[in-house]
Order: sequence, then C-alpha cells, then structure tokens
Amino acid sequence: MNQLPAEVILHIILFLDPRDIVRLQLVSKRIYVISRDQTIWKSICFDRSFFTISHRRQALFSEPRPPTETELIAQQIRAAAQLRTPPPEPEDVAHQNVKSVKPVEAAPSANFERIRGLANWDPSYPTEKVDWYGEYIARHAPLSVSWLQQPVSTAAGEDSQERCEVKGIGYHTDSTGSRVVAPLDNGSVCVWNISHDSTSRKRRRGSILACSRPDLLSVNGESNSFWDSPYSKAKMTSTGVVECVSVDSIRNKVYFAVQSGLNELDLETLQVSAHERYPFSISALSPTDYPIPLTIGTTLSLHLHDPRRSRNTSSSSSDYSERIETVADFPVSPRLRNDFHRLQSGDQTIGYASLFQPGPISILHLSSHPTGVHDASTGEIYVAGRFPSVLIYDRRCFPKLQNTIHSGARLCSLTSLPYSFKSLEVDLMRRNQLSLSQISEFKSQPGNTLIACGEYNSKGSLEMFGLAPSSEENSWPHGQQAGASQISTYKNRVTASSSKLLSVATHGTRLVVSDGDGGVKWIERDGSTLVRKWNINAYNDALPPAIPSGIFSSSSFTTTGGPSTGDVVRKILPTAPAFPQTSPEQSFSSPITNSDELLVWTGERIGVLAFKKYPMWSVEDWEERRELGEMEQRRRREEDIYGETIKRALERQADEVRFLNGLGLGGRQFY
Repeated sequence: MNQLPAEVILHIILFLDPRDIVRLQLVSKRIYVISRDQTIWKSICFDRSFFTISHRRQALFSEPRPPTETELIAQQIRAAAQLRTPPPEPEDVAHQNVKSVKPVEAAPSANFERIRGLANWDPSYPTEKVDWYGEYIARHAPLSVSWLQQPVSTAAGEDSQERCEVKGIGYHTDSTGSRVVAPLDNGSVCVWNISHDSTSRKRRRGSILACSRPDLLSVNGESNSFWDSPYSKAKMTSTGVVECVSVDSIRNKVYFAVQSGLNELDLETLQVSAHERYPFSISALSPTDYPIPLTIGTTLSLHLHDPRRSRNTSSSSSDYSERIETVADFPVSPRLRNDFHRLQSGDQTIGYASLFQPGPISILHLSSHPTGVHDASTGEIYVAGRFPSVLIYDRRCFPKLQNTIHSGARLCSLTSLPYSFKSLEVDLMRRNQLSLSQISEFKSQPGNTLIACGEYNSKGSLEMFGLAPSSEENSWPHGQQAGASQISTYKNRVTASSSKLLSVATHGTRLVVSDGDGGVKWIERDGSTLVRKWNINAYNDALPPAIPSGIFSSSSFTTTGGPSTGDVVRKILPTAPAFPQTSPEQSFSSPITNSDELLVWTGERIGVLAFKKYPMWSVEDWEERRELGEMEQRRRREEDIYGETIKRALERQADEVRFLNGLGLGGRQFY
C-alpha cells in the first residue's frame, strides 16, 4: 500500500462503504490522512443527504411510462417507412446548405449533473472551513446525553442533602480547558469540568470543579450595611429568564442577572467583584465580547454596561432611597418619557433606551465591520422579545432606535451567520435549479444572516433575515440610518415545529433548534430541510439503541420507551467555535475528532449531547462516589491500577503475536 500513489488509493476508497473507510484509517498514518480527504466525505454527505434522496425519488416518479402494445406497433410502422425512403445522392449532400443543418445538442453528462447537484446542496461558503468527516458524524452518528453531576445543598445538615436546581447556563473556555458555569437556586455558583483531556478521577468530565457558598448571588449584592438584611436577600427564582448568564472568557468574569441586580463574578475566586442595580427586572443579557459593552435588557429599558468602567460594589441606605426615587420616577418623569417620539429622538444625555413594549428576551451583537470583527465603537444590537419586530440599535448613537425588522411572531432566541442570504436563490438551490456560475455569484456576495426562532399562532416559527452590509460612508456623517438594511426574508411556520421553538444556534453547517415538546432538530441552512431530530424524553440511556444506522451500528432515535420526564431543552450552547480559524487538515493532528458537542439546559439540569453510542458517564457514578468510604475508595484505586497494568501487558502480548504472524508462518491466525 505504501508504494501506491495517493490518487490510486483515493479511487479505491470511492468504492468502499463509509464503515469500511473508517476501518481503513487504522492501517497506517498515510492511509489515515488519505482516507480523511475532504472531497471523499463531502461526497458521502451529499449522497446520504435528504436533498439527494428527494431528487432521486422525484426522478424515479418522473420517468416516462413503458409504451403500450399499440404504441410499439406504431413505432415499428414508422421505422419501416423510413427504411423504404431512398437515401440522398452524394452530390446532393455536397451541395446542401450547411447553415440549414441544425447542430445536435449534446445532453449533459451524468458527471456534470452530479457536480451541479453537489453545488446546489453544498451548505458551506467559499471562505468557510469545514471538516466534512466531522459533518458526517454529526449527521449520521448515534446521539447520547450525559448529565453533569447534580450539585447538592447541605444547608439542612450532613444527613439531609437536597439537590439544587440549575437556573442558567454559561460556557467558559480558555487555554486551560472548558468549563460550564451556572447559578443554582440557592444563590450559589457551580463550575463543571467538560474538558476532553481530563484524566484525573477528581477532575473527570462532567464532575463539579468548584461551588461557591450559598446566597452569593442576590439582588442587592454583598455588603455589611442595610443590604445584609434577610429581607433583602433573594435566591435565583424561576422567573422564566433564559438569558441570565453571560461569560467573559478573556477576563475570566461571569455576569449573572438576579431580578433587577447584575452581579459580576470572578471565576478565580468565586466572589462577586462588582454589582449594579437597574430600575426594572433584567430579562436578557447579551453575549460578552470584551471590550464590547454588555447590553442589558430589562422589562422596560435597555442599558449598556461597560466592564472597563469602575463601579462601587458597596451601597448605603441613602443610595437605597435615591434608587427608590429613581425607580418611582422612571416611567413618569417628563424627561424620561416612554413613547415612540423619545425612541426616535436619540437623546444622548440619557444612558438607556426606553422600550415602547415590554419584554426583551434575546439580545445579539452583530458587527457592522465588513470583516466581521467586533469593535467597541461599531456594531449593531438586535433585540427580540414579546413584541412583533426585531429592534436594531447602533452602539455609536445609542439609545436611538435605528431600524426595525417586522416579524409578527414572538421571538425568544437570536443567532447569526456571517454570510449572505436570499430567499429566492436558496429556494432555487433547494430545487437544484441554479447553475454553477449563479451559485458562485450568490455565495460571494457580502452580508449577514439574522436567524430567529419563537412562536406564531401557537406553532414554532423559524425565521431568517438577509442583511446587507452597512458601510460607514453611507451612514456617517450624513445622519442616515446606521443599521444594516434587510434584503430578504424567509419564515418557516409550517414545518419548523408543532410547538414553540425555544432556542436556536449554529452547529457546523447546520442550524439546531429546540421546541416545547422536548425535541431537538438539525436543519439545513435553507431553514426548511430537516437533517435529523432527537427527543430528550424518548431517550433512555439505560438501554442501548437497537436500530443500526450508517457506519456506527446504532440509531439517533430509540424506541425503548420508558417513562417520559416531560423535559424540554430551554437553551442550546455549542462547545465548538461556530467558525473555526484552523483548516480541517490542521485539526487532524488533534486526537479528538468528535468534539463538536452541544450543551443543553432543561431549566433544572445541564447535559452534554454528544455523537456517541453510549453516554460518557452516568448519574450513578457521582452518587456512588459520594457514598463510598475511605477504605472503599482505596480499594477501587488499587483495582484501577491493577486493571491498567493487565491492560498494558495484554496489549504488549497482542503486539508480539501480530509481529510473529508476519514472519512466514503461513498467515495463520493465533489471536
């Protein structure tokens, strides 16, 4: 095999089944690199996509029916009549008018039609780097959920431990690893470890790294004054707020919203480093991209929180009385009028934006820079909630309302793609009707795509808005609107879901959404083509799947039944970067090939949704570890060491047997 050219090996691999290609990767490093070729796995994903299957079905039904006996007889009569017609003389053929002869149009070859179909299906863009081997895993591998270790509260004593409910979710990643940060219902903060390189039993994946003291998070912050009163303390209550956690991985800070208070927590010390009160209850926090100010949405206002500005964490009784007066005068004062005229005025003396209708639920920062780089002085702020339109603000002239995008639905989650979107072109590509040049022209156009999900007439609504790139020359300093203009709209309110969509995120070359029935769906970027689906209530991690699918000998769905827990996925967070900067070839050097996982939050607990046959850990692991005594733990450690020693010895023995098997022993198998 080492003597064969790479082109020959690639040609042989094209005739293999995906299961055999995966096994072939174990032959050698050279075969491993060749079998991971992006062209191969992209072609495999295309052949097994719903796009290809549906068009093959349409071609099968559109084939002409076989001719009847009467039609066959008529064809034979016409053929016999043509044979009786004498052929033209040679001199007549030489003097024929060449221009009158119509050239025969060659039918398009099957290879060209396949290339055009692949281009119409391809969900990636020219500047996007995609690992198609990982895409095949994400599209066809079995799914399993592993729940993080459930924290317990020992406030009532050591003998009576009570499980704590998780009231939010945040994802923190840096050079040291990946962690999940979340507030608990008793006012504490818990940190879990989900790094792949965790080999220690104390810091294994899914275990709790640290947990702060109870009542750390409160409405009024920490102080030794009036705020320490037991009547002023407030736990993390179930208020229906989903976007209540925002993680700053650069500064190792986490922002938690507790009713009307914003707590800034230091992850290194698990202590509140800053606190700020707002006039109304906080209902949404934007993602943190330091040094971009954090956008805070309350019931009736929007605020910008600059982390670089120092804030006093202490408060006094006089500050409390002043704050009460501000809250009382907030909707009544003539200077702080809450009407549409004040929204359009753009009064720079006011540090917040009033909302004509209450209820922001999701806030998204979208850069207006052509390269997509976030800057503290530029970029749009998109706000969605219980109002029929998406509000657009610009950070350069906040709090003036720049633009709106009408939806008509109650949106609850926002995300974006740094690529253009046009509903007409996308619909033609779905029907395999665009040419290669038209596809190249469409995908090379600059722009962004705003993706939103929510509820419309008690059904799920998935909406995509194509945004044209906003240039500074067109909007500044002539006083025109700085927000990106809407160029296309697509609203899927028929096949998205029969219940409300709760969360949406980008996951590779797909979109992933969760609905009110506990379902999780992966959809193509066209907004309508279903890739796969999974339900959190139909999954039973106690029994293995029974239906084989793809190269992984199991299915993403289970029919084992079991009692339904009634859980729903309220928020989805991808663990892998949405748009990685490294090429797929560079990612092959990493031993972790299936790391594109999803964090799911049900409102009470957090799980890791991975593309694996079985869960990576179970809830019983943590429960047994808490109940084991010192002697039992020592015995288990000795058993683990003995098991590792025997494993290495057996592996060395197997290597020796394989070595002897190739020394002219006739190919006889000894193992």
